[in-house]
Amino acid sequence: MEELPKHEWHNPMNDIKRTTRKREKTRAALVNAARQLVFARGQEKISIQDITDAADVGLGTFYNYFETKQMAFEAVLEDIRGQFTESLNLVRAPLKDPATVMAVTLQYCFAQAQDNQEWNTFLACSGLTGDYLLHQDESQLLADIERGAKAGRFKVDDLQFTQSLILGMVRHVNGEIRKGRLSRVAMAEATRHILRMLGLPDQVAKALTQNPLPPLAVGRRHEAAVPLRSVS
Repeated sequence: MEELPKHEWHNPMNDIKRTTRKREKTRAALVNAARQLVFARGQEKISIQDITDAADVGLGTFYNYFETKQMAFEAVLEDIRGQFTESLNLVRAPLKDPATVMAVTLQYCFAQAQDNQEWNTFLACSGLTGDYLLHQDESQLLADIERGAKAGRFKVDDLQFTQSLILGMVRHVNGEIRKGRLSRVAMAEATRHILRMLGLPDQVAKALTQNPLPPLAVGRRHEAAVPLRSVS
C-alpha cells in the first residue's frame, strides 16, 4: 500500500485546535456583544436574541456557552477582571521587596475598585447583584504573604487565616466606600492596618502608603473588539 506524503497526513489534533479556536472566537463574540449592548442600552432592554444578533450567531448557539443572559454579563465582568489583573501584574513586576509589593498591590486594588470606570459602569448597567468586587487574586495574595514571611518581612503564624483576614478587609472597605459610609482616606488607612497586622512597624507602614503608585504601562487587551452589528 502506497504511503501518503507527510503533507497529506490527517492529524486529529489539528481538528481539535481548530474547533477550540472557533469556540473561543464565538464565545468572545457573545461576550463582546453583551458588553457593548449593556453599555448602549442597559440590561432591561436587551434580550438573548439581541446578543446573538449582535454577535452574528444563531440563537441556539448562545446556550452552548451560557444558560442565562446574566451569566453572559458575568463573563463580561470576568473579562474586565482579567484586564485588571494584567495591569496589576505590570505594576508589580519591577518590585522586589515583599512589603512594597503588598503595599502597592493593596493601594492599586483599592483605587481600581473605586475608579475603574468600565467595571463600575457595566456593573451598574447590567443589573447584576451580589459581591462583585475588583481585588487581587486570592492565590497571588497567599503567595505574597508566604514570600514576605520567608523573607522575614512579615510575622505570620497562619498564612491562610491571614489571607482571609486581608481579603475580608479589602472587600469590606471597598463596599463601604461605594456605599458612601467611608471616605477614600480609608484606602490608605486600611493598607496601613494590614501592613501593621503583618508585623511592620507603624512608621514603615505609613511610609509605604505615602509612596505614589508606579506609572502604569498599557497592557495588551485579551482580544480584539468584535464589531457590534446594529439590532432593531
